Amino acid sequence: MLKLSRPWAATGQIVLFITGLSIALPLLLVLGTSFKPANEIYAGYPWPLNPTFDNYAEVFDKLPFGAYLFNSAATTTLRVSGQLIIALLAAYAFARYTFRGRGLIFALVLGAMMIPHQLTFLPVYLLVNKLGWFDSWAALIVPNLAMPLAVFLLRQHLLSFPRELYDAASMDGAGELRTLWSIVLPNIKPVMAALTIVLFVDCWNEYFWPLVVTETENAMTAQIGVRRFLDAERGDDLGPLMAAVTLISLPAVAVFVLFQRQIINTFVSVGIKG
Repeated sequence: MLKLSRPWAATGQIVLFITGLSIALPLLLVLGTSFKPANEIYAGYPWPLNPTFDNYAEVFDKLPFGAYLFNSAATTTLRVSGQLIIALLAAYAFARYTFRGRGLIFALVLGAMMIPHQLTFLPVYLLVNKLGWFDSWAALIVPNLAMPLAVFLLRQHLLSFPRELYDAASMDGAGELRTLWSIVLPNIKPVMAALTIVLFVDCWNEYFWPLVVTETENAMTAQIGVRRFLDAERGDDLGPLMAAVTLISLPAVAVFVLFQRQIINTFVSVGIKG
């Protein structure tokens, strides 16, 4: 382990403290404002003197925010589940089998990680429109099912999976799907859990694609709902706006805070395995 000298260690701690403070302070201000009554919104203190839930009630009164939250939760769950299944099957094939073109295909998968979404969104949008998926859950889920980063991470872990376990499963008469389900999956649960969290946070916070392909509360997500609320109120109704921001931030923040160590360990182990 690299050991820093005392001055460098102190400098690093100060930089980390300032960075952490710059992230935490805006979040605390948003949280505090969401509980302030109207007459305290522009007061100089960050926390309300008379906390109230009126701002949260107003969010649900003025917008179908429950429908937006349901759309976000349902599409995130379906999309992440599909991404995990596809990534696991692809990674298993790359790690388990030797076939012609394997290196080239995997290089294409890695190359897909480098292409910004902004370059591909127009043809994908036209295809979604032609299929009649505009303003539907299918538009939010199907175009995003392939996740190259997940394939890469799982393949790195499966490359070090003991061959003896594959052989033992084969001798017991297990087919490939049975081996994958009963032998491989239970042994990579920590990786799958960490990957689920990363994909969940990425999907839950997505803004650009739902903004392009949704129009009504039938498919609109909570993030776009907040934007609609902001446009309707012209940014004047700060209390309910901060309440809405708090509501859509809570799931991602809670998931990351609870499982951050597992995420870090997974990425570190991938780096060690190369």
